[in-house]
Amino acid sequence: MKKQRFLISNLLILCTYLLLIFVNEYQRQQDKLFFESNDLYSKDHLFVKETFQTIVEDKFKASADLSVFIPLESKNNDEVRGYFSKNYSEQYFPIKNGSFFSTSNSKEALIGKDVATISENNCTYYQYNNEKYKVIGYLGLTNPSFLDNSVLINDSSLFSMPTTYLAIDGRKINTIYQDTFGKNDSYQKNMGLDRKVNSDYFSPLIYSLTLFIIIMSTVLIAYLIFTDLKKENCIKYILGTSTFTKYKSNLFYLLSTCIIPVFFCLLILPLFKIISIQYFFIFKFLFIHLLLMCFSFTCFFIKDERSNLNGVIL
Repeated sequence: MKKQRFLISNLLILCTYLLLIFVNEYQRQQDKLFFESNDLYSKDHLFVKETFQTIVEDKFKASADLSVFIPLESKNNDEVRGYFSKNYSEQYFPIKNGSFFSTSNSKEALIGKDVATISENNCTYYQYNNEKYKVIGYLGLTNPSFLDNSVLINDSSLFSMPTTYLAIDGRKINTIYQDTFGKNDSYQKNMGLDRKVNSDYFSPLIYSLTLFIIIMSTVLIAYLIFTDLKKENCIKYILGTSTFTKYKSNLFYLLSTCIIPVFFCLLILPLFKIISIQYFFIFKFLFIHLLLMCFSFTCFFIKDERSNLNGVIL
């Protein structure tokens, strides 16, 4: 019976991890689709009439994840923009093939599938103003995409070109600076994909249901582990084993039960090639999950220890 409950606990933990990872990947894809349908801007972006130096070095200096876009003239249907960011590690741009920029001013480009390119030495380049930019990725997850004619160039020198406005983006940019720059002439309303297909109606339901399932399954797993150890704890109580010693031994058993599914999860995930494995997220969730499970188990353990004061029934 104990082995059977141990296997059930492991299976429940594994399913819990996989469920959260899949939901997290769903959220990442939703974010990318939002950016795809909103010209690569988040809902916090602003259009401002300031110089690039003023934005980066003065008025938005405090924004750690600041991104700046400059619209550029094009001789064809290409929608060309220059790009700069203070943080290249946290971007959710919809890139189907290739990768995002890794550093500033890398002289590279991200393009849509309908953009004309040139090939040299087994590399693809986009040419703009007689300058060749290496293509490292293709924008647009859907087909056709809103970004089929878009070009994003990672070159800070482009910000010296004349323009009527710059677009800035970043976490809470709109909330913090909207009053300073004015909403009428600098703010573009969100016309993202969620507005068109009403996907935001379903997303909160999915997240709420996932959270409920995870919490209930965690409490259930803690209870199953507690029942596995209940008889053993009663015997130790009769033999005079201290409460702290029993609790420490129980926690070690609980932790060992949780760690085994983690290894299985890490082995299974590479089979799902559409999922980008985020190890930091996995271990952060593991830590939170362990805390919740330890708390639930501790509640069952304390209640049982108090009931033992009235006598033990084996």
